[in-house]
Amino acid sequence: MAINNTNAISTKLGLDIVSSYIRLEIYLGTGEEIEIGYHVYPNKLSFTNNERMINNILEFDFERYRVENLLPNEVTIDNLHDLAISELVARGMDNAKLAKVDLV
Repeated sequence: MAINNTNAISTKLGLDIVSSYIRLEIYLGTGEEIEIGYHVYPNKLSFTNNERMINNILEFDFERYRVENLLPNEVTIDNLHDLAISELVARGMDNAKLAKVDLV
């Protein structure tokens, strides 16, 4: 489960990364609570090669997103992607530059 991102993201050193691969990590809690973790990599190959994610060098807020009160039928891969993208948009990213990928 991932998102291709073509929003530019600034690093803490002031450089811009013009695209990234955001792998979603889903944490199922007890009851109806779910957390979505954003694991950011420079590209899909970095993820595939098991390289370190780059969250800690980025200025953007990639903290986990907590989702509550979802009905069981709403807990689908597609819906979780939509929720993750909506949260990134609420944090300031352009929706048109976020694309769902690797849905399986």
